[in-house]
Amino acid sequence: MRDYQRKKTKYILPRAVYNKTLWTIRDYHRIQDEVKTMIAVGGGKNEGPSSGAPGDPTFRLAVKYADYLEILNAIDEAKANIPEEYREGIWNNIQYDVRYPRDAERSTYGHIKSRFVFEVATNLHFV
Repeated sequence: MRDYQRKKTKYILPRAVYNKTLWTIRDYHRIQDEVKTMIAVGGGKNEGPSSGAPGDPTFRLAVKYADYLEILNAIDEAKANIPEEYREGIWNNIQYDVRYPRDAERSTYGHIKSRFVFEVATNLHFV
């Protein structure tokens, strides 16, 4: 099972929260690209009155930008707390479904991954 959550750990999340957190982490690169586009183009898509959207498009863009930065910061903060020697293995496992490296026990990686996902969920106020 790709999205298996360990049961014998103190980092247990409700199933929906666990899956939401995993998919938020997996969306990291797309969010980074969106933020870069917002900065480079000044908003990217035209969300102004001509598109039929009421309200203040600049404010909507600012809120979206702030939300994206909060997500990126939450993930980066939790990722920084992963011990350096396990960071790439955990990240690649979540992002690309790559097996853990054989430099440590699988259970060690599983425990650290559980803690990482739990910390991201906490940082994003999902729990």
